[in-house]
Amino acid sequence: MPEKKLHNRNILLITVFSLLACGLHSLMLYTPFNQYAYTSALKFALFMLCPAIYFALANSGRFKDLFSFRGNKKYIKASFFLGIGAFVFILAAFIAINPLLDRVMIVGALSNVGITGENYLFALAYYILINVALEELFFRGFLFLTLFRMNVKSYAYIFSGLLFAAYHISVMRAGVTPGLMILSIAGLVFVGLLFNDITRRCESAIGSYFVHICAGLALGLIGAYLVKG
Repeated sequence: MPEKKLHNRNILLITVFSLLACGLHSLMLYTPFNQYAYTSALKFALFMLCPAIYFALANSGRFKDLFSFRGNKKYIKASFFLGIGAFVFILAAFIAINPLLDRVMIVGALSNVGITGENYLFALAYYILINVALEELFFRGFLFLTLFRMNVKSYAYIFSGLLFAAYHISVMRAGVTPGLMILSIAGLVFVGLLFNDITRRCESAIGSYFVHICAGLALGLIGAYLVKG
């Protein structure tokens, strides 16, 4: 196969597999199996299997390289401080917008997917230790970096950033007011693009992974406050 044709085919494969993974996971949220344990298991399978199939078909790159912690040490260190800043900012933002939140709706939405005050700490531990790593491996390690290194840089930024936002909007569709939903969409697009840029500078998903962990921990603490409060 000519090199240009192979290049275009691989871009199409990445696009199709990423849309397939996010689409199937989102569809499950509208089924009777919309329980955290089931959706988490499906997400793990899709976010690992789709990249693995892509690398097997593409004959370019290696699946195991997604798990590499190597990169630009200067920017990786800087990401640690950025993560701490994100943690503080999210908590401060929550204090500011707390009056806009419908606590009963949020707690009800969590309960509908099987997350309650009794199992919240377990769900939070899973989210911080596994879910964040899974998303960074998929959205930044697989989707963004693979496309970026194929020299379709603008597409890598825009497509992965928008898909990251769309995926999370489908997950958090309940529990927020329309005004807050609009803010959330804008914020998620910004976060997706920011995480992409951190990944580019670090030359690895490890930097965005740390920032994501800090942000996730802040959101987890907010969730604990709402659920336990």
